[in-house]
Amino acid sequence: MFLGKNDPASKNYSNEDQRILTILSWNVNGFNRKRSEVLHHISLLKADVVFLQETHVGPDRIYSTGSIKIQDLECDYMAAFTVFKGSSRGVAVLFKNNLRCGGFNVNCDEKGRFIIISCQIWGHDFIFINVYNSNDEKLKLTDFTQISAYIPHSALLVVGGDFNTVMDADLDKTSHLRNRSHRKTFNALQCFLENLSLVDVWRCLYPEAKSFTYFNGNGQSRLDYFFLQTHNLTSVIACNIHKRPMYSDKEEYVSDHTPVSIQIQTDGPKWQFPIRISLKIKHVCNNFQA
Repeated sequence: MFLGKNDPASKNYSNEDQRILTILSWNVNGFNRKRSEVLHHISLLKADVVFLQETHVGPDRIYSTGSIKIQDLECDYMAAFTVFKGSSRGVAVLFKNNLRCGGFNVNCDEKGRFIIISCQIWGHDFIFINVYNSNDEKLKLTDFTQISAYIPHSALLVVGGDFNTVMDADLDKTSHLRNRSHRKTFNALQCFLENLSLVDVWRCLYPEAKSFTYFNGNGQSRLDYFFLQTHNLTSVIACNIHKRPMYSDKEEYVSDHTPVSIQIQTDGPKWQFPIRISLKIKHVCNNFQA
């Protein structure tokens, strides 16, 4: 059985008993001014590891531009922030304090567009890459391909974030939303995925579904993703696009993006893809190469 977004059985798993890691990604469009709301919602979603984009964390007396700010947060999270500007960009990765983590190695982009963290959780090697591909200065995604030489065979590579482009022009945006730079950005993303053997987990689960992660007055689109290497797909328990969180004290959304999450099983037998799902994944992977 393969559990997904709409399967109520997916709610019955215990992270502690089953060693299931819940990873969340959310473009919060400014962290400090809405810190309590963001932490409240990620706690409600029971995230173990959190990728945040557009944190807008700027330099101060201690942390200079381009550095990494390590901070203990309320709600039992420890965070690594990139320091860039107080008004734009910035990414962070948060870890639940009760995780058995160790061996941290942190690298980041001095322009606040990505952070790479390698570590061990529950004795397993992970490499987390959190990306914010800003519209004003796009990343050279091909530069990431060099990290493939440094990924241990035993490590599980998790790439997520806001890539500011759609993967499928028909399914991933409303018809009246246009993105003139889509083709160039998509081509770079496609090359990046192919070079690292990465696939769009949510689209693998829902090949024909329409669901969106970004909302504005012009339309809706799916810009936020989790990518895994093909051989790690059997570790996936679920991939969810969540409801758009609202402030607790006013009728207003916390962000113009909605959170996306993935659940990964690290111990025990892996879920077997039914033939139907396997064929759809193969079809999606072939589309990347078309």
